[in-house]
Amino acid sequence: MLRSTFQLTRQLSDALLELPGIVRQFEQKSPQVMATLMDWIRRAEDLLSTHRLVEAAELSGLKARILAPVFDDDKRGTLRRRQQTIAIGLVHELQLSLQHALQPRALKLEQARDMARQLLQIVAQSGAIVYDPAVDFETMVDRIWALCTQHEQLKPLAAQLKMLLSTDDIRLLLAEELDPADFVGG
Repeated sequence: MLRSTFQLTRQLSDALLELPGIVRQFEQKSPQVMATLMDWIRRAEDLLSTHRLVEAAELSGLKARILAPVFDDDKRGTLRRRQQTIAIGLVHELQLSLQHALQPRALKLEQARDMARQLLQIVAQSGAIVYDPAVDFETMVDRIWALCTQHEQLKPLAAQLKMLLSTDDIRLLLAEELDPADFVGG
C-alpha cells in the first residue's frame, strides 16, 4: 500500500512549525524545554520511521548527542545545563533533517497541485460536470477524477498525476483545490 505523500507533507510541515515555539522556550529558559524537545524528536522519529524514511536515523543520532552528557563521567556543571547547551546547538540540524525529508515530497506535491488545478480548470470549462448542491462533495470529486481518467484528452495529464501521487492523495488534492463555484452551470 502506498503511503500518503499528501499526509506526510502536511505532518512534516506541522512538525517544523512547532520548532519556533521550542526555540522560544529555550530563549525564555523554560524548565520544560528539554522534555518538550525530546518529545518533539520522538514524534518526528516515529513519523519518519512510519514512512520508512532514513532521516529517522539522523534524528536518533542527534538525540544521542543530546543524551551523551548523561553518560559523561566529567561532572563539571550541571547535567541539565550541558544537555540544554547541546540541544540548542542541535536545533538547526534537527530542523534541517526534517526539512530534508519534506523538500522532495513538497516539490512532488506542488507539481501534482499544479496538474490538479489544470485538470479542474479544463473540466470546469468543459461543462461536463456541473455542481449540484444535492450531491455529496466527495461524489463530485470522484466524478471529476473518473472523467479525467476516462477522457482521451485528459488521460495523459491524469496519468502524470498518478505517477506523482496515489489515487487517495489525488482525491484529497482535488477536494482541496476544487471550488464548486467553478462548476456552476451557466
